[in-house]
Amino acid sequence: MIAKGFMHSRVLQCRTFFFATVALLSMLCSPASGRTQENAGPTTGEALYYAVTYEWGPIYLEVGEVIFSASQDSIAGAAEDWNFQGWGTSMPNWDWFYPVNSMYASTTDATFIPKTFSRIGREGRHRYHRVYAATESGCVGLHCLDDELEDTSICPSDDGGEFRDVLSAIHWCRQLPWSTYRRGDVIAMDLLLDGEVHSTTLEFAGKVQYLASNWPDSIACWEFHPTLIDGTVFKPGDEMKVLMTADERRLPVFIETELIIGAAKIHLTDNQIHEKAAFAALRDSCARVTRNLD
Repeated sequence: MIAKGFMHSRVLQCRTFFFATVALLSMLCSPASGRTQENAGPTTGEALYYAVTYEWGPIYLEVGEVIFSASQDSIAGAAEDWNFQGWGTSMPNWDWFYPVNSMYASTTDATFIPKTFSRIGREGRHRYHRVYAATESGCVGLHCLDDELEDTSICPSDDGGEFRDVLSAIHWCRQLPWSTYRRGDVIAMDLLLDGEVHSTTLEFAGKVQYLASNWPDSIACWEFHPTLIDGTVFKPGDEMKVLMTADERRLPVFIETELIIGAAKIHLTDNQIHEKAAFAALRDSCARVTRNLD
């Protein structure tokens, strides 16, 4: 059976598929490594398009879509800042069931250290309007305009370890020298989610070949198995699989994990490098979607 829609909120519990998508993709990286490789993705003008599906036995549901975009702001005489955006929505014919229209945005310096991060929109019955901004003390201040969190300040741990928001983490990790890792290596990371810093790990599983239904040929990918964060839609202890292309683009192409019921799969359906005008039009078109925001 093939259908389009969003799974029942009892299965989703306290998170949505878009949040899960961002969180899953962000788990590709490890701030603990500290090593980067030049000339690896992202690329300014880049747009990555994803389909989010839910599968349970013979049931196949196209539950949502996600777009990630990246650009650099030109600053005369200085390193260029990055500006990242992620936008996700439920499929229109199932908005009545579980409406989603959510925008994440992050600005970072040239080394992907976050300066600002925001999460604005609607996911089911939850409406979010949260803005994070780095302070001179090295902490991050949270200003929450919704009623789910209180304003607070999030600071690095005593050991001085860095943490990143979900968007800056995605792109920072694409700079890491993944080819130097060995199968079984376990890498630590700290991720800022909903006003808290979560410590987690990923295990490197080596290089595999991946063939998507919409691609003509298989492509070499690095495979990772992140640990799951308690309290989300994921079943504690279950394995998550993440694939990222083992080339200069470092494209996150596929993610799969079990949920409380069934499994979520996230597929890269298209990737583009847009010229300035087309890129601005893409972001504007996402911002103009007001469906589910009433």
